[in-house]
Amino acid sequence: MKRSLLNEQIRSMVFAAILIALILLMTFVPQLGYITINAVPITIIHIPVIIGGIILGRKYGLILGIIFGLGSMTRSFMEYTLYAPFTNPLLSVLPRAFIGLIAFDIQSYLTKLFKKEKLAVPFTLGLMTLIHSLIVLPLLYWFGTTGLFFFNDEFVFGVTSGLFTFIWGVFVANSLLEILLAILIGSPIIYVLKIIQESEK
Repeated sequence: MKRSLLNEQIRSMVFAAILIALILLMTFVPQLGYITINAVPITIIHIPVIIGGIILGRKYGLILGIIFGLGSMTRSFMEYTLYAPFTNPLLSVLPRAFIGLIAFDIQSYLTKLFKKEKLAVPFTLGLMTLIHSLIVLPLLYWFGTTGLFFFNDEFVFGVTSGLFTFIWGVFVANSLLEILLAILIGSPIIYVLKIIQESEK
């Protein structure tokens, strides 16, 4: 029994390490985690965070979310001109940690609600992506208009009267695409991982 528990813990740690490596790769390799078509990139790094949260539970989900957030904050210093507000960890780290933390609970709740796990999985991915956008974009507007980020005197993004319209446009266009991608990419991966998980019990 103890050996079985130890093996499960080791498998969880190895899978978490793989997801962390993937998150870092997607963060710093161009066009992997942030797919730039226009000025604002489509973010898909939250997908491994949600997958990890669902498969591994709250603790690992939280860790993966923090890694995503710290990577986002680091990248914002590297590409400061456009992403300056993300130098504030309340915008870059906290929302990502939150979605990692609650992914398991949301998936468990939806499984009970729908009484079918296969149906709950895509809804969880879509809902978590929506929650991510609903937290990040209002905070982006707030920090963008108040200047609550590092070196705000050098911020050239420009706080203008059209900022709210711009962010709303991002939500409508990018967020809907991010939801679709999360469902299409994440669902089959989780289905396979769930089968493997069940077979090892």
